[in-house]
Amino acid sequence: MLRLKNLQFSIFFFFASLQLSAAQNVAQRLIHADSLFEIHSFRKATLAYEQILKTSPLISPTVYLKLAYLYEQKKDWLQVQYYLNLYYEQIPDERVLRKMNEIARDQGWKGYELDDFNLLILLFKQYSGYLIGLFLIIGVYVFAVLLSKRLKHQYIPFRHKMIFFFYWAGVALLVNLPGRYRQAIIRKEGSILRSDPSAAAPPTEIVKEGHRLKVVGKSDIWYQVLWENQLVYVKSSDVWIVR
Repeated sequence: MLRLKNLQFSIFFFFASLQLSAAQNVAQRLIHADSLFEIHSFRKATLAYEQILKTSPLISPTVYLKLAYLYEQKKDWLQVQYYLNLYYEQIPDERVLRKMNEIARDQGWKGYELDDFNLLILLFKQYSGYLIGLFLIIGVYVFAVLLSKRLKHQYIPFRHKMIFFFYWAGVALLVNLPGRYRQAIIRKEGSILRSDPSAAAPPTEIVKEGHRLKVVGKSDIWYQVLWENQLVYVKSSDVWIVR
């Protein structure tokens, strides 16, 4: 038994050491990339940041802003829009939203309009943490009341139990809602939208790069997306998914 515990400790220590080493390596690479950015060595800084993202996708959102700035110097608006979207998904900033809308308007891209839906998503992302926290506090309080009645052998109406159940189901749905909302940016010129998830399906429309579409689902290598109020399919290799 002692040997087993020692083995478990050794394995845990080994993996912990690997994670610490990897974190230190990423930190050093970020310092190097930041130094290149500060001395305006933009090409090398771009390569350094993107190499870090390939190996360590969970990184500070400010890296996305720096990459957006770097690509803006090259007038590569597609990459600018992509990295601004990645930043916005983690840090919902109204200024970034308006910048994306401005770029899209200049480039003739659809899907970035400041409509009621996008503003609702903005508000949800900004305040969902407080809202979910409030619902959790209320839920815990109601649970404590019901538990107290149960321990005192007091009668609890069935409808109260059902309301409590659906309340927690609603909270769970609210918690998982941001993960289900995804968008896709067309990354290839002349991408084909199809009526069905098949290369043999007739094309619905051929679109240029830069447009943003709401993702509804996925079937094999095809994303089902909403385009101009129609459900169509686009090949996964033709888009960037913004998570």
